[in-house]
Amino acid sequence: MAVLKISLGSQSGAGISGLVIVVLALAGAPQLMAGYVRVLTAAYDQNTGFNVHDTGQIANLASAESGPFADFGSSFDARAYARFDPFLGPVMGAYSANDNTVPINQGITPAQAWWGVTFTVTGAPGTQVTYNVGLRLNDALSAVAYPNGLGAETFANLDGTGALAGLFVHDTVTSLASNLAPNREIWTSKTYNSGDVVTVGATLYTEADAQGGIAIAAAYSTGLFALQVVTPGGGYTTDNGAVFQNSFASDTPEPAAFGLGAIGCLGLLLASARKSRAASTIIAEQG
Repeated sequence: MAVLKISLGSQSGAGISGLVIVVLALAGAPQLMAGYVRVLTAAYDQNTGFNVHDTGQIANLASAESGPFADFGSSFDARAYARFDPFLGPVMGAYSANDNTVPINQGITPAQAWWGVTFTVTGAPGTQVTYNVGLRLNDALSAVAYPNGLGAETFANLDGTGALAGLFVHDTVTSLASNLAPNREIWTSKTYNSGDVVTVGATLYTEADAQGGIAIAAAYSTGLFALQVVTPGGGYTTDNGAVFQNSFASDTPEPAAFGLGAIGCLGLLLASARKSRAASTIIAEQG
């Protein structure tokens, strides 16, 4: 059984005093399939419980939404997508928003996307091929603490899996401080023998937590991967026919619903902060 552990403040280490740890047990994870994408979203508060949408592993395109929901003057929303673009290869996006005006209640909106694929190293028999591989994260994070509220926290994490394990870009913003990765993209080199079969993948996770505050994590045009063939005569073939971009010269546009939703919610956040004269406001955008 796969378990998604959602702990307010646990990912950044900052934490919000008094918030409760919630553990959501999911159905057994499906076996890894060739060239897969998957997304999961959930929107939670203490009265409505979890509203979970999980696509499972599918071949080419996945999209899920949880919310928007409203409860006792609060609202929460989570969205995610993942797809194999014919020119860019795997692309992911995630968005979490949480506006909680009741300090005694907690709200959580996790959103997560995955992709995975295997490729076969091509080149002259008996030779080695070197690749540069990279991940890029673009996001906009905001957190506001309402007067007498316990606070708000939000984060966006992009992590490589398989041969990309160890590559990551993590951003965290609370209503008191921000902790942003120094670089939007991270690269490393990998060398394999001709004929090797290599598994690569990544996961993008956003979460917005609030207990008497408002938090937004908008990572809706990110989760990008690039691969450069360094060795002359080298190459690769993927199990699903995907072709990877070789640089991050231009970011892929997000689906219209994600972009419009993020713009609208960020505007509401700023208006709400001004209206309530919030104790603290942190807004950070990386891209």
